Amino acid sequence: MRAGHISGRIQYLAGDGRETGRERFELIGSPADVTLRAFCEMDDVALTRDVTLAMDAQWRPLDGFCRISRHGAREAALWFDVGAHDVVLNGWIGGARVEQARLALAEPLAYLGLHPLQGDALIVNARGTDQPGVFVPIACATNSISPDGDEAVGVRPVTIEVAYLGEERIDVPAGSFAARHYALRWDPSWPAADLWVRAEDCVFLKLDWSHVDASYVLAELTEA
Repeated sequence: MRAGHISGRIQYLAGDGRETGRERFELIGSPADVTLRAFCEMDDVALTRDVTLAMDAQWRPLDGFCRISRHGAREAALWFDVGAHDVVLNGWIGGARVEQARLALAEPLAYLGLHPLQGDALIVNARGTDQPGVFVPIACATNSISPDGDEAVGVRPVTIEVAYLGEERIDVPAGSFAARHYALRWDPSWPAADLWVRAEDCVFLKLDWSHVDASYVLAELTEA
């Protein structure tokens, strides 16, 4: 990402077109690193998620924070420290402190998934555009493997399969964009989700996922 500031708003839409939530995000880039900030509101389950993720200039995770609240009450607050050989979690889950929970890594971590949609889009940097149509497994870490990111919260290993499907032109409420199309499979038993990101970078544009009968679209975009 070039140095600068990108902010946007994503609409969460049910299968019948109702808005069920929203996400406001920022991507702040410098020559040395990138920071993602996102605040997610899921009206149908009264859930909010506050995320900050720091990455190096190659989009590899350095550290991340995620606070999950339901009906205004905190359910979890997690800080992830990503090292060369492990991910260490400190925080608070369900009324109890968590100290030095550790996930060992066989290789440096390519992606840390904390569940904002702009965060989901970042995995395309680990996948690339080679072998079109082929699902490539990417070893990742996450705070939860559930669709809403609110169950069995902690530091979890997960293998996400990602396929690059080609370049397209896509229209969303925020405008018309040249896009790269990907398919994401978080679990072998789940159908893949279709993801579109802006071709020049990895700004989220749209995601369709039949598993939860929902679509997510970029509604606003500002750049500086």
